[in-house]
Amino acid sequence: MSESPSPQFASVWLPVPKRQSFTYRLPSELPAVKPGDLVLVPLGKRKVVGLIESVQHVAPEGLGGIKPILDFLPQEYSLSPEILEVLRWAMNHYLAPPGEVLRSFLPPALLKGRMGKGERAKEAQLENFFSEEKLPQVILNEKQSQAIREVGANLGSFYPCLLHGITGSGKTEVYLELCREVLSRGQGVLILVPEISLTPQTVGRFVQRFVDKVGCYHSSLSEAQRSQTWWSARQGGKNIFIGTRSAVCLPVQNLGLIIVDEEHDSSYKQEERFRYHGRDLAVLRAKVRGIPVVLGSATPSVESWENVSRGKYRLLRLPERATQAELPQMHLIDLKIHPPHPETFLSEPLEKCLNLVMERGEQAMLFLNRRGYAPFLLCRDCGEVPRCPNCEISLTYHRDGYKLLCHYCEFSVSTGEVCAKCASPNLEPIGIGTERIEAELRKRFPKLRIGRLDRDVATSRNMTETVLSQFGKGELDVLIGTQIVAKGHDFRKLTLVGILFADVTLNFPDFRAAERLFQIVTQVSGRAGRHELPGQVFLQTYRPDHYSIQAALSQQHELFFVQEKSFREDLGYPPFSRMVLFRVSGIQEKRVEAACGQLTSRLRTLLKKFPEVGIQGPVQSTLQKLRGRFRWQVLLRTPKFERLRNVLGDFLPQMESDLPAGVRLTVDVDPMGVF
Repeated sequence: MSESPSPQFASVWLPVPKRQSFTYRLPSELPAVKPGDLVLVPLGKRKVVGLIESVQHVAPEGLGGIKPILDFLPQEYSLSPEILEVLRWAMNHYLAPPGEVLRSFLPPALLKGRMGKGERAKEAQLENFFSEEKLPQVILNEKQSQAIREVGANLGSFYPCLLHGITGSGKTEVYLELCREVLSRGQGVLILVPEISLTPQTVGRFVQRFVDKVGCYHSSLSEAQRSQTWWSARQGGKNIFIGTRSAVCLPVQNLGLIIVDEEHDSSYKQEERFRYHGRDLAVLRAKVRGIPVVLGSATPSVESWENVSRGKYRLLRLPERATQAELPQMHLIDLKIHPPHPETFLSEPLEKCLNLVMERGEQAMLFLNRRGYAPFLLCRDCGEVPRCPNCEISLTYHRDGYKLLCHYCEFSVSTGEVCAKCASPNLEPIGIGTERIEAELRKRFPKLRIGRLDRDVATSRNMTETVLSQFGKGELDVLIGTQIVAKGHDFRKLTLVGILFADVTLNFPDFRAAERLFQIVTQVSGRAGRHELPGQVFLQTYRPDHYSIQAALSQQHELFFVQEKSFREDLGYPPFSRMVLFRVSGIQEKRVEAACGQLTSRLRTLLKKFPEVGIQGPVQSTLQKLRGRFRWQVLLRTPKFERLRNVLGDFLPQMESDLPAGVRLTVDVDPMGVF
């Protein structure tokens, strides 16, 4: 029998924002290649590193002047068939240019042709997480042991499970024990967390338990450090890797388990360029690999709850706190009946409890999901409100530095002493933010040691850890913060949580608003009373009857899911439909509007034979201008995404090539928000 002829051509993905692969000729003098190999190819006058996606015996029809591949990177750089399959799925599902997929998951240095392995990089990323304090002896309760047994019994097979544990139920200890079991089999573990810098206690427990077996991967590392971690995974130098969403395709040797902590967190969705969801890719990778994936949360996403109800995920419950402590006592404060203090925004019941807690030498946390001193500055004489010239939204007033700041593009300007429009000195901050709460509390309670943790303070991981460490050591009495303070922190003397204005989240134009509110209230409430001291939570709101607030108050997660499911199913929102958001942007408003109108017309023509697809638009985005670009959009909703995806994949390259100069199209499959 004669041997089949060798492939002559290769389809190559290049790290450029084009919705296409590139065809190159395979030189006969170079060794045999396979999909997943990395190669050096010419692109114009440049030489770039690309990924062989497939090989063919014949060139695509009508293609001439095909250039040869220049060189092959050593086999140790090649991607496994498993990871290549995940990348292909991600490109197709998210309608993404293949180059953007590459840039998201391969180390930047490697794509630049630098084949070093980060040998000189200082392995500093985990130093600050290590503590000399000895880990306490942990005795697992029956529900924890049951979860570990069930996942352990399914090692070696695809087993997606939702680990629903109330706050303080010991999910991390379950993760640690599962890691120990997987490592005993000579396998590796990949652990995804929303943000490394905001979960130092969680990361610290892995580092203390497994020390030099742990690697870390996230976008804040230097190129050399990312290369070092990538190679450590590729060559089996470490066994446990903790990272953010970009770590989902780390080439972990003999991967045996994937864990996604806080699976509900919106940080897993990439919002720039290649808009993928790290949790969903983690589930896909586990399926391709044939291993368990554990999705852990105290407040699972509606999508994950629905996957449980459809039988796609197995539900594991941790219904009790691991320390045997009771859940905090919840108090609902109707601000219509108990008006808040005009400066501190504390209602009378909350302020009384704060005084009692301070007298007992305990600690309190005050939560407001709005940073800055005030949402805007108002001229009382002419009504002028300073707005961002790049984003067309009001500038937030920050008394620290006396500046007005845009929280979207970081544009800032000094407040000045008079109105820029009428020169009146009668300027007044309107509304509240964490900075204002801190200032007013310091005036009202001068003896209290007060700290604040929000994005303005947490300019680096070290600053975040400093504030959290001070609070943990009892050097602060009260910690004021945004959602940063709600994530995975454990403070022994924290007995009071005050949620100052729960309604902030409900006022966003977002179909997920109720879910976000339920999650953040449950998460921040769970910081109180996690040990021997009982906890209390005061939830201040003008909408006490809203179902998300009532469910959070009673800690009835299933009740919330049933009500939210009914709302979304009736209106056709995910997970009962799939959405694709097309956003058109540019610096010339009329050109953007016309381009979006043309896009919508072409979509309506294209989808005439798809009556199940709903088309909403063209409309201006809620944020009409962002970072200097005007924005219009059209939204598709469908219960049958696979057919729609295939049609759109063929349609997009031509549509993008027809856009006017200076106009950009972005496509977001399964968007987290549509504003």
